[in-house]
Amino acid sequence: MSECQEFQSNPERPVPPTAPLSRASITDAAIDFIEEKGLTKLSMRALASTLGCGTMSLYSHVKNRDDLIAAIVQELLERSRLLQVTGTTYPTWQEQIRASLFAYRDLAAAYPASFELLALAPYGVAPVAEHLEGIVESLRRAGVPADRAYVVLGALDAYATGFLMVWARTQAEADGTAPVEPSPLTELRTLAAFDHGLDVFIAGFEREFTP
Repeated sequence: MSECQEFQSNPERPVPPTAPLSRASITDAAIDFIEEKGLTKLSMRALASTLGCGTMSLYSHVKNRDDLIAAIVQELLERSRLLQVTGTTYPTWQEQIRASLFAYRDLAAAYPASFELLALAPYGVAPVAEHLEGIVESLRRAGVPADRAYVVLGALDAYATGFLMVWARTQAEADGTAPVEPSPLTELRTLAAFDHGLDVFIAGFEREFTP
């Protein structure tokens, strides 16, 4: 009998049948929960209720909420194209940058409510550190001067994270509300504007790297 099935045997708390618990199934359910109800509503108790299990059952697979967040960050990376992009050598550093930032943008579009967990994850913790070092190495392979690769990463991450955090949160909070009338100001916060801003960044780096 699985942990969920055992919990379901309580006649005072009927819940629908669920699959056996695992770290992966808990992580998947947490992402679905965040996208449906919002990050602020996520707690171990709320997630356990969604899964139809006792809260303590979760702790057999995730140590605590911080460990759950780490698992979500890892899963978001794996669901994105980011790892694939950093493992690919592109003909130019411009193409490498565009591929990396477009993958980051697409992740924000696919998981607007969960995106900030990856976007705001500390640089020095796994799996973020390994991913960022992978980006630096991919930039070097594509021709970014070795002494500038970290500077390029920092500037691009500051731009992309700041822009996409605001955009993603706007998308998550706008669900079910009346659409905002287009205006010159609202056009500043579109994905088309993000792409244009990225082109401006790349043009600036081109001038810096050109002898």
